[in-house]
Amino acid sequence: MNCKEAHRVLCEAQDSKLSFARRLALRWHLAICDHCTRFGRQLDFLRAAVRRYRDGGDGK
Repeated sequence: MNCKEAHRVLCEAQDSKLSFARRLALRWHLAICDHCTRFGRQLDFLRAAVRRYRDGGDGK
């Protein structure tokens, strides 16, 4: 798996469950690629921020 495919799979994983083979390939790539690992963390952060905002947890 290259970085372009990893980004696509990380985005896909936000909305649906990945197959075992895709999860395994992604985990292997993330184990060796700091850039994609960071991208995945950024996606998680953005998703959590949107969820907090949507649920009214912005402190207002």
